[in-house]
Amino acid sequence: MEGPVDHFVTLDRLPPELQFPPDLNDRIQFDADSRRLYFRGFMSKADFDRLCHLSDDWSYRRPLEDLFRKCMTPPARPKGVRGLIAALTSIGF
Repeated sequence: MEGPVDHFVTLDRLPPELQFPPDLNDRIQFDADSRRLYFRGFMSKADFDRLCHLSDDWSYRRPLEDLFRKCMTPPARPKGVRGLIAALTSIGF
């Protein structure tokens, strides 16, 4: 079984005053070199609300909304024979 998926959006910079909550540090990060904001796994509405309220800067909030939508969309499952094999291996066959 695969682990959590890293989702990302492009973000030029974090607002200067923004500090991520310590309990989310292992799930959210900003890479200034690649200008990407990453979130690992599923982002709950409560996670989104907490992250959104960290800054009033819309250049941060708008990409965060896009990231939230990406984190809500389940990964595409393979179809056909590959899908059958993936389903069987996920349940231990």
